Parts: sequence; C-alpha cells; structure tokens
Amino acid sequence: MKQQILSEIKEKLAALSIPVQYGAGTDISVNAEFLDAKWSTGNKRVRYEALILANERDCVVYMYEKTTETGSGFSFGMSGGSSFQSGSTLFRKVKSVQYGPDGKAYEFIFDLGAIPKAAKQAAKRGGWKFKTVLNKSKATYTTDL
Repeated sequence: MKQQILSEIKEKLAALSIPVQYGAGTDISVNAEFLDAKWSTGNKRVRYEALILANERDCVVYMYEKTTETGSGFSFGMSGGSSFQSGSTLFRKVKSVQYGPDGKAYEFIFDLGAIPKAAKQAAKRGGWKFKTVLNKSKATYTTDL
C-alpha cells in the first residue's frame, strides 16, 4: 500500500509541475523556488521545501513544509524584508502583483495548498492517516516514528 500511496503523490505533483526528489532521507522531497525576480534596484524570492514520509508501521503519511519569502531593495516599490513560515502553509494560495523599476506589473500565483492536498488525498484513499509535522526530523528516516 505504501508504494501505491507514494506513486499517487508523485503523479499528482508531476501533474502540478512540482520538481521532486526521491529518497535523500525521506520518501519524497520538494525543494522549489516559485519566484526569483531580480532588478537592478532589488529582488524578491519565494522558496518552498517539503518532506513527505509514508510510515508503514503506523499507516501515516507525515509531511513537513516550509515557505521562505525574502526581498530587498525597491524592486516592488517597498523597502526590503523577509518572512518565514513553517507548518502552516496548508491550503495557502499566494498571489502577488508587484511593480518593477521599469513600471511593468509582474504577477505570480501559486497554490501551496495543492502540495499537501495531494499527499493527504493519496493517504486517505489508501486508508492511511495524514499528519503535518512542525519538526523536519519527523518526516525523515533519521528518527523513529
């Protein structure tokens, strides 16, 4: 059942064009940069990380996720700063319209919730539970779940 659940998650993420890695201490990992905009006066970056571990013993799919947004300069008509979010990106849609120094509007939209939703649906369909974890080690093979 574990392989069936993981295959379904992989298929759903591939359909979303989400770059994934297999293995590397967990079953599925995502390390993606959804926005990397740079201008001569500043920049804006949105990075997303997720680890998905299917634990056969407990019949639970564990998922850790982290979103990091950074920006600096005046690329968007505001002063720079950064923010960090972990464990609460579930079902979060991000939409932003920003203006570069050239006066053009740049829009980016992505649904971060589609990633955990894919894992949760696959787990439920397989009769397993789904848990979001705040500690990265709980979604890796380095800990005894």
